[in-house]
Amino acid sequence: MSFRTSLAAAIALALAAGTAAASAPVMRVAGEPAIAAKADAVVTWRQNSATAVARLEFPGLAAERIHEVELRNQRADKPTQIGVERRIDEAGGRALPTLRWSAVDGGRVARFEVAAMDAMGLRVGLRVNNLPDGAEMRFAGSLAPNDVVLADAAAIRFQNGNGTRVYWTPVTDGDTQVIEVFVPAGADASKLRLSVESISHLLTNSIENFSLAKAIGDSGSCNVDTACRVGTLGQDFVDAKNAVARMVFTDGGTYTCTGTLLNDTVPATQIPYFYTADHCIGSASVAATLNTYWGFEATSCGSGVAAANVRLAGGADYLYSDPGSTGTDAALLRLKDTPPAGAYFAGWNATTITNNADVLAIHHPAGDLKKSSTGRKRSHDADLINVGWLNGTTEGGSSGSGLFTLGPDGYELRGGLYGGGASCSNSGNMNNSNNYDLYSRMDVIYPNIQGWLAPAATGPGPTGNYTGAWWVPSESGWGLTAFQFDNESNTLFVMFFIYDSSGKAKWYELGGGWSDVDVRSGDIFESTAAPWSTSYDPAQRSFTAAGNATLTFTSATSATLQFTVEGVTRSVTLSKL
Repeated sequence: MSFRTSLAAAIALALAAGTAAASAPVMRVAGEPAIAAKADAVVTWRQNSATAVARLEFPGLAAERIHEVELRNQRADKPTQIGVERRIDEAGGRALPTLRWSAVDGGRVARFEVAAMDAMGLRVGLRVNNLPDGAEMRFAGSLAPNDVVLADAAAIRFQNGNGTRVYWTPVTDGDTQVIEVFVPAGADASKLRLSVESISHLLTNSIENFSLAKAIGDSGSCNVDTACRVGTLGQDFVDAKNAVARMVFTDGGTYTCTGTLLNDTVPATQIPYFYTADHCIGSASVAATLNTYWGFEATSCGSGVAAANVRLAGGADYLYSDPGSTGTDAALLRLKDTPPAGAYFAGWNATTITNNADVLAIHHPAGDLKKSSTGRKRSHDADLINVGWLNGTTEGGSSGSGLFTLGPDGYELRGGLYGGGASCSNSGNMNNSNNYDLYSRMDVIYPNIQGWLAPAATGPGPTGNYTGAWWVPSESGWGLTAFQFDNESNTLFVMFFIYDSSGKAKWYELGGGWSDVDVRSGDIFESTAAPWSTSYDPAQRSFTAAGNATLTFTSATSATLQFTVEGVTRSVTLSKL
């Protein structure tokens, strides 16, 4: 019996109205180490050496455009810019040359290069249409040709589906980015439409520790490497620093900020919630371009040498933000990638910090290696916390970074950096009125993000809304449709169909209910009714048990389905369209 089916038509999304308020809301959560995920295989090219490579070249960047970046980066309420957008017109308006395809195991590949004179790194804005199921892209830079980054069709479609309809490739080092496109056997490569819309010409790269020293200016000398504090602050500090990542994202230009991985109250899951600033990322289209760098810190105190670090290039879901011009400047994202081994889900505290409390900041000033600052809370207003620094400071690139206090179970996040007047020239002097930084108030925004970080404890049920069309990437066209009702039990309606032995479509529904956190289990039912006519009589509809299934949501966009129907037992992995 053929098990290939057409994917049920996507239905309109209906967001859950929120979780019921608990009688005693959770106001603080301890942190926990990230569960070690299976190490990803080393990514290599599909084709070791391309015989024909299309190439698109941009000239050098004018000095005045670098000066414009320098002036912009003097503003305290803006993320640090590290890359300049350059439209295709700057390459003479030339289109990408025709791709030449070569046969490889499992399909065909084509390779092309995009270059920009004197660029230290690149991102390429691609317009991608008619990308077939099972397609892949690989990327590497001219300074690290063996550091290959893979993006599958789902990742490319995710970013294409957020606003701009442009896929921004991962950050690579060097003035040239090599891009390899793979389409599986059976797919018509001629239908793929690929064009370069623009590039982001980077003024720094990972080899320079993402410091803007060579192009724009150095970071402050009073910044303190995280490695310098491990001996005095101990394991609690190590845990907190391992929750902090450097951010690179593209919104016109390319920018850098800092964010913090947060824990939630659901023991059975480790959903990668990520706290930063609205003035860094305040929309879904920008969140989709996010690259994060984990463990980007000095090997030892003052070494200036970057430790081995991990880049995640899958972007993020945008969940919530509050503009700093009228509110707290806080933002909450959900990473699309699983955090790497060694990462930490930071604890948090949603109560008000007392004045004069000791505080700790962990951040990437000017995008540099991870630093830390210690100080005290001065005061607060309706939206922001005012702190002064006793040691260290913050800079552009520190934006969005976490403010921590020490709790009974380790350091707890209390807010994220908005901006301020702090600098090395005033650090250590609490009487200097310019020695201040402003942070979002976790206690103020908590009611708006509580549904994610501390969902109501009502027993088995979902931690998110899973309405949508779900498909099996390895079996093009096969999947299911889910609709989650906005009611007390978060009822999830699930339907799919198969072709039976005679080639006719048969519809099935999943009965039962939530059996655990994010787990939906029950019998599978086939329904019959009176023949279709000008009216429908629901009383004539009947159900027959045809099997059983367990549907487990492992993230907002991925799930597994184990089921038996028509005597066939299967286990598949689903992705949300």
